[in-house]
Amino acid sequence: MAHKPNLTPSKIEALRAGSLQDARTPGLYIEVKNGRGRISRVWKYRRRIAGRSNAALKATLGCYPSYSIADAREWATNLNLSTERGEDPHETERAKEVRHTVAEAHALYMAYVRSGIRRTLKPGSIRAKEQIWSADMKVQIGDRDLQEVSDDDLWDLVLDKGKRAPIRANRLAGELKVFMKWCAGRAGKQTGITLKISPATSLDAYYFPQKPRARFLSHDELTWLLKALAHEERIRQRAVLLILLTGCRKEEVLSAPTAEIERDVWTIPAARTKNSQCHRIPLAPWTLSLTQTNQTWLIASDRKDGPRRDGWCKVLTRIEQRMGAYAGREVPHFTLHDLRRTMRSNTKRLKIDFETAEAMLNHKKKGLEEVYDGYDLFEEKREGFAKWESFLVQLAVKGGLNEALSIPDEATVFFDGSRELQASLQLQLF
Repeated sequence: MAHKPNLTPSKIEALRAGSLQDARTPGLYIEVKNGRGRISRVWKYRRRIAGRSNAALKATLGCYPSYSIADAREWATNLNLSTERGEDPHETERAKEVRHTVAEAHALYMAYVRSGIRRTLKPGSIRAKEQIWSADMKVQIGDRDLQEVSDDDLWDLVLDKGKRAPIRANRLAGELKVFMKWCAGRAGKQTGITLKISPATSLDAYYFPQKPRARFLSHDELTWLLKALAHEERIRQRAVLLILLTGCRKEEVLSAPTAEIERDVWTIPAARTKNSQCHRIPLAPWTLSLTQTNQTWLIASDRKDGPRRDGWCKVLTRIEQRMGAYAGREVPHFTLHDLRRTMRSNTKRLKIDFETAEAMLNHKKKGLEEVYDGYDLFEEKREGFAKWESFLVQLAVKGGLNEALSIPDEATVFFDGSRELQASLQLQLF
């Protein structure tokens, strides 16, 4: 057997090529590396793991003299304790890595989302993420080890959701892709998550075909809606009617603080609108009366200090059933957002011009018009909202709903007293 010389500083410094093993410490050797005209001598370790015929442990400590002979021998001795027991210390270290459940990783993800470090999401977007987690992820995979979740597991979630709610399944797929990509990305790693590859790369956020919604309520359906609302609690009346009368999005109404309303103008700040554009709404008499409350929130919760955001699906289901009773047939399903579309679909009939109708919905101007035209059509919107309110008031008056819907007397006076407008509105009713 070849003699292994004892390592000394002079022998190491004399080494110009190859490697030199340590006679005192099994597996330890120093190897010469040449690069860019410089010689470096690197401590390395290589030894077969006991009980594993084809397994050897390889490791690198660093350069001499940054690590002395004594440092290297101590390092190699510790490695020998593992290899002689049949253990791979690399595997042991990997096993010690912090592993997260999906729930733990999601909590870190949501904390990152709320922090707004890279992008500030609107409160409604954050709530949508929380709702998807609570409804479709928490129970199903929350307790699973994040490292063990596969693309098949995620596809099973999406496909199962798609059997009942295909559009929601698409949103679930989209959220899973964003969440898992974050976990495997730099931001996730900075929180201690060790996921190397996202298991959601194959998911398709548009797997289930979806068509743009086109539902809006006819004039008969609007009459039945008003009659059905007459049986609802006042706060629910106010919420649905405000969405209908203003054409606002559901969250813009349900999450509104009363401080946004000053006299007869409701100003929704850019932070609360979908397109980040401030929206000033001139309030006609009935609409203004619906905003009157002593609460901090326009639609206040009766269970907690905050807005009432939950339970509206049940409210709409109940309203649809009452509408069906008035109609003598089943009324096709509609959402609160469809009330916004209903307002826009009636603007042409009420002789509201295109630009004003778009401004009433707070749609952004396009092209050069957006760049150069800063006029918000406030007075035109005032006229447009008054026409729309007058039309709905006439429907309510004809149905004898003045008192049940708390319509103020001043709202029953047709807008501007114009005979032409009165005739136009009457044509829509009969």
